[in-house]
Amino acid sequence: MTSAELTDWTAYERVYGPVLVHDRIDIGLAQVCLVLVKLLGQKSKHTLRDFLPAWWQELMKKPRRDETSVLQGFEALMRMADEKESPPGPSPTLRRW
Repeated sequence: MTSAELTDWTAYERVYGPVLVHDRIDIGLAQVCLVLVKLLGQKSKHTLRDFLPAWWQELMKKPRRDETSVLQGFEALMRMADEKESPPGPSPTLRRW
């Protein structure tokens, strides 16, 4: 599989959900559990994440959005852009304003 194909499949999974059957079964069973809890009259604020396996919950955690991580992301993007546009050499650093 080429890198382009892998990128296409990754984009497909982000839009339409997991491609592999065992991933879809985990999500489907979590949906069934959520519906059962709601039908049995539990007055709690459960979400689908509450019924997913622990490794799914780790994957679905929201990324950090603090200043340092955002700045590191922009610096990585600038390095990638510099590598494509300019000949090899020292790359400029991002200035903090």
